Amino acid sequence: MLDNSKKQRILDASLQEFSEYGFEKASTDRICQKAGVSKGLLFHYFGSKENIFMVTMNNCIDDILNEYNNLDYIQADFISTIMKMMGIKYDYFKKNPMHYKLVMNGFYNTPKKLKKELEQRYSELKEIGSNIFLEMIKTLPLKKDVSIENVVAMLGSITNIVESKYLHYFTDEITSFEEFYDVAKNEYINLMNILLYGIIEK
Repeated sequence: MLDNSKKQRILDASLQEFSEYGFEKASTDRICQKAGVSKGLLFHYFGSKENIFMVTMNNCIDDILNEYNNLDYIQADFISTIMKMMGIKYDYFKKNPMHYKLVMNGFYNTPKKLKKELEQRYSELKEIGSNIFLEMIKTLPLKKDVSIENVVAMLGSITNIVESKYLHYFTDEITSFEEFYDVAKNEYINLMNILLYGIIEK
């Protein structure tokens, strides 16, 4: 079996390497050097560069999702809960900039060899977000002719609009994330309020 301390050193080195260089330019030689293990040992236990990348990415995603475990989204109002979710992710990425760079570049500069696997994981994350939206929407006093499914779809569309507009600011450096976070957040809140309360004065 793989010594746990060596395994953790490899994973720590992989996170540093992939977050700094991306998948294509990352070097397994540098990972081994940073971890203090032989290249043969790395490939013996992880099989390939693609596999060690996916293990590192999945660990990173799981760490992020764990931050949401204590989110009480049923008790708070809708907008406040969404802002709390955004705040949790923002604070986590500020504290863990390598996780931020790995996830952003992994999902939005996807390595061709891993496109299918990463798209699958990204769709799983989207589904988790949709399920949280669904539970929150169930607590809202919707109009009789408004379906929950349509509201979830519209919320997803708003998220995609904001992501597509600001994503290129967020993919390189955590400083850009800090600089544009409030701008993106305020636009997101504005669009959510339009969805919830409409555009016509009564």
